Amino acid sequence: MTALRWAEGGLGCRSWWCVTRMYMCTFIAALAWVWYLWKSTTHEVEVPPGLLVSVWVFAGTFSVGCCSVCNWTMVQLWAWMNPYCFITYPADNWPWDYTSGKCVMINVVQWILTAGVIEESFKFFGLLRLRSSMGKVQAGINRFRCRFCGRRGWWMKLADSPLAVALCGVAAGGGLATTENFMYIFSGESVDKAFSENDLESAYGRIAASFAHMVWTGYAACGLAKWQFLEEGDPDRPRHRGSYLLRPIVLHGLYNWCSTLQRCEAHEETYDGKHYESEGCYLPPAWRVAFKVGHTCVMLLSFYWWHREFSEIAGEDQDEVSFPPRTQDASSIEHVEPPMI
Repeated sequence: MTALRWAEGGLGCRSWWCVTRMYMCTFIAALAWVWYLWKSTTHEVEVPPGLLVSVWVFAGTFSVGCCSVCNWTMVQLWAWMNPYCFITYPADNWPWDYTSGKCVMINVVQWILTAGVIEESFKFFGLLRLRSSMGKVQAGINRFRCRFCGRRGWWMKLADSPLAVALCGVAAGGGLATTENFMYIFSGESVDKAFSENDLESAYGRIAASFAHMVWTGYAACGLAKWQFLEEGDPDRPRHRGSYLLRPIVLHGLYNWCSTLQRCEAHEETYDGKHYESEGCYLPPAWRVAFKVGHTCVMLLSFYWWHREFSEIAGEDQDEVSFPPRTQDASSIEHVEPPMI
């Protein structure tokens, strides 16, 4: 039904061009950043672009589908528990009063348990396909019987360097984010603003969200890279492959929480012949500013943690721990005789 309201003249060329332009802004920004990271860091370790494409597509299809079903289920659960204060509608006193402190705290827990746990887990799930050697790829194929065509199969993927795993994390975040953007850009509110006011704010906001998705999964992927390539007993090796997943989960929940509580939904009604109007804001002005600052701080902290880990893996910081080179079996080294003179 939203599509029928795109423009007064129906689905004309202007309608399609406007919505396409909004989406392409988000897609190109995410794709350009992945390309830049790949181009600027593969001077030492070559990462096949096909690997990044595979991870991007998997996250943008399978992961998004699973997230959609699970997120919808959780939203229905929260709404059933309290229809006046749930994850996307923290409005127990709306529209004539501000949201209570109890509802605000409930909202942050719901965001962490829903968007944080579900989306970050399914993005990270796609990275569990990565193996550090062809031997492990073949072992995984034989174990899970996922042979489809060719020696490497369709499920297991070779990522034979820490940098390859770290870049795959960024690509996975970009794949899920750009597909998720459809829901926001094609929403009724976004389309109405685009056509009536030529306002592309929703598209620009989704660009920031796309980068946030990429750094969250990129950070978790850095932990996976350390777990895969550092020797057991190394103090810098995480205890589990998912040890770096907790921070992205919490940051994702806080990011959505800060964004939600900044909203205002104007309301007006007539009662007993009198007209009443309300801005319908969830929080008073001072608190909305505080949450806006918090929203920015969450984004900056996410970038800082990711950049610190990614720089270590990419070798940009010489003071950080370096990954030991893989040892090669002496029997596999071909002996070459010196030329006869």
